[in-house]
Amino acid sequence: MSQLAKLQQAFQRRVLDPMPTTLPTWVSAGGRASPEAQLLIYTNAYRTRLTEVLAEDFPAVAIAIGEDAFDTLAEAYIEAHPSRYFSLRDFGDHMADFLAHATDYKDMPWLSELAVFERMLGRAFDAADAPIFSEQDMAAVPAENWADLRFILHPSVRRIDCIWDTPTMWKVLTDDTPKEVIAERGESVAWLIWRQQLTTQFRSLNEDEQIVLDTLREGATFNDACVALSTLMTEDEVPLHIATLLKSWITQELISGIE
Repeated sequence: MSQLAKLQQAFQRRVLDPMPTTLPTWVSAGGRASPEAQLLIYTNAYRTRLTEVLAEDFPAVAIAIGEDAFDTLAEAYIEAHPSRYFSLRDFGDHMADFLAHATDYKDMPWLSELAVFERMLGRAFDAADAPIFSEQDMAAVPAENWADLRFILHPSVRRIDCIWDTPTMWKVLTDDTPKEVIAERGESVAWLIWRQQLTTQFRSLNEDEQIVLDTLREGATFNDACVALSTLMTEDEVPLHIATLLKSWITQELISGIE
């Protein structure tokens, strides 16, 4: 290993561990500040920037627990999950699981689900661009091809099941004038999250739409989706109903293509 590589590793270890047992002899002591003080500038900057990233990615969580508590949470998260990514967009991937096991927030069991919801919003917004399938494209598909047709959903499409009224709490917490929220737990509700042009959207799914969407997301054919939907309605009702769903998805830019 080259001397430069050794120096880089030593610097990284010191930034990640601001309370080492040895003095940094590889830092010049001839400046105005001691070697420890010089390195502390980088350590603080590293943690401050990562805390800012977490606050940007989880604004509702930050508001729900308060600024001071969130700073403490971020410090613990950084300690448990130091950044190992080239892009900071991935840094918060472990937050929901971290909150689920954090003893300090056992009285807020909904907080982890709120973090999942915010993570899905961020992922939908950051998703790659893709072509949008149109009604004209759908009309051009020969009738004999429909049974084996598979739909390609837009890369931004996400699904989440919420047992708390998480989307409502997120709206309240991220409003221009946020209010205190009271979490309410109920039956699991399916939610759809996606990006339409430059705006992140989300809405709940009825059982029929959820079944069709989940079936197609797994790579099943149009015929498979019709069979799945027939468990909720008569076979005569299926074609019109699934056609209505597809039309609404196309309007909302959920579909990128067919294969």
